[in-house]
Amino acid sequence: MTGPKTENSKNRTQTFKIGGLQGGQHDKQEIETYLSELDGVDKVIVNLDEGMVSIDFDPQAIHTDYLRGILRSLGHEVLA
Repeated sequence: MTGPKTENSKNRTQTFKIGGLQGGQHDKQEIETYLSELDGVDKVIVNLDEGMVSIDFDPQAIHTDYLRGILRSLGHEVLA
């Protein structure tokens, strides 16, 4: 039996500045849902006002370049 995801002390948080959030709440929901389903990702927060995506993840399970690629594949330019 598995419990809910818990934050792991080995996790790190990476924040990306992204463009292409013209879809508003639809984009927010799409990004949060898609990234949250990836193994190694514990939490995703999209801030539409600032155009930022913060991702809490296990760097031993997933790499930041992969996360950037996912954001691009969803149609968003990664600015920083």
